[in-house]
Amino acid sequence: MENRQYGYYNIIGADRYRMFYKFFERAWKLVTHRYNREVRQKNGLSPCDTLFNFVKLSFLEHTVLRYRNMVRFGDKVIIDSTFPPFPSPAFDRRLSNYLNYFDIQDIPSGIVSISTTNLCPYSCSFCSTNSRRISKADLDEELIINTIKQIEGLGVPMIILHGGEPMYRYDRFLRIVKSVARETCLWMFTTGYGVTLDRALELQENGLFGVWVSLDHFDPEIHNSLRGNPNAYEKARTAVAAFKSAGVYTCLSLVPPDDFIDPANFKKYYDMAKEMGVAEIRIMEKKPSGREASRGVNLHSPVLASMQRELYEDPAYSDYPPISGLSTWLEKDDALGCQCRFEYLFISASGDVQPCEVSEISFGNIKDEPFPDIYERISKAFEHCATGCIPMVMYPEVRNYQQNKNRLNNDQRIELSKSIIEGFRKKGKIPGAYKPFWNIYQYRLETYRKRKIRQVFVDQPY
Repeated sequence: MENRQYGYYNIIGADRYRMFYKFFERAWKLVTHRYNREVRQKNGLSPCDTLFNFVKLSFLEHTVLRYRNMVRFGDKVIIDSTFPPFPSPAFDRRLSNYLNYFDIQDIPSGIVSISTTNLCPYSCSFCSTNSRRISKADLDEELIINTIKQIEGLGVPMIILHGGEPMYRYDRFLRIVKSVARETCLWMFTTGYGVTLDRALELQENGLFGVWVSLDHFDPEIHNSLRGNPNAYEKARTAVAAFKSAGVYTCLSLVPPDDFIDPANFKKYYDMAKEMGVAEIRIMEKKPSGREASRGVNLHSPVLASMQRELYEDPAYSDYPPISGLSTWLEKDDALGCQCRFEYLFISASGDVQPCEVSEISFGNIKDEPFPDIYERISKAFEHCATGCIPMVMYPEVRNYQQNKNRLNNDQRIELSKSIIEGFRKKGKIPGAYKPFWNIYQYRLETYRKRKIRQVFVDQPY
């Protein structure tokens, strides 16, 4: 069996600045490309709007890379596991989306994540799917495939497929993978269940770029207990080895257990990740979702956020896998805030289009109407980014939605979801990455919208 494994190398020192220049150079080529100029002209952007977008992109890139290294993987460079690799068509599309749209409500989402099945052999308390094992409740395969085409048609550069456990229905999952365009950056989440080298190779051959394998602890017994399966740890380790050998960009994901508040325990996990040779670690802190929702909101400890900074700055850890996705860093005042809709959308195993998995509020269902119609609705609801996390900031309102949604009709559920997002925006602040240019953006946005209205008036036939 052919081994396609590439090593992962952190980009540090002078090489980091050389990569910044390459990104700058690529972004400028996209700005001047004829196709993008035509798109901006159609969208009503002025040259000053374009320049503003170019500067804004630099602020956002700086924030993402503040406490993490880029990773070299073969001939690719990965800024973050939620960003397409450079160079690639998906990377160019992501940058072009930032450059070609001035109103952030119009920028295509960076990622749409789709739950391909609700089936899973595990039982994780924090999972919004709640480990349902009813295959007939899964979305129709053709509906998923058609929705993927609609998502790609909207300009979304990256798609994530997961479950439940996507490998639980492997043949079906493989057909869905094959339906994704090669220009789209394709990722998946898995517990590791059902992963073999042959399957990993088959997925890679059919377009899978990256994978997050769930592994929550360095102690096998604790991980198995958290996942509700006596073989979860072994299967996760086996999956990591298989995906690495297949040439898939392989990361760990974890929901940190309570004992990781002790820095010594997290460092043991970090050592394990280094020994396993993974590319990145994505930390998804526990939210009031799934069975955990009944326990209320438990505020995240700042310990992990502090450790992320300390480990990044410590030369002894310069070749360890970068840490990403940490809510106590990303969602706070000095970072990006909640990136739902702007960077991420989620389609549940039952077809509900949600801001994210853990928010568990719906703006429509793809079984009832086309995804682009729901996408337009949810885009209008998110007027701007805000700090915080939806189910944590709006916990009573989200719980009320969950308890009453089956008694409401579709329009009522949508209106309730809109009101929750409106309340979330009012309670949050403009995130730190946007603050330096926010007042200028608001002024220019008003001018931009007036210009578009005048253009529509001029273009109307008499």
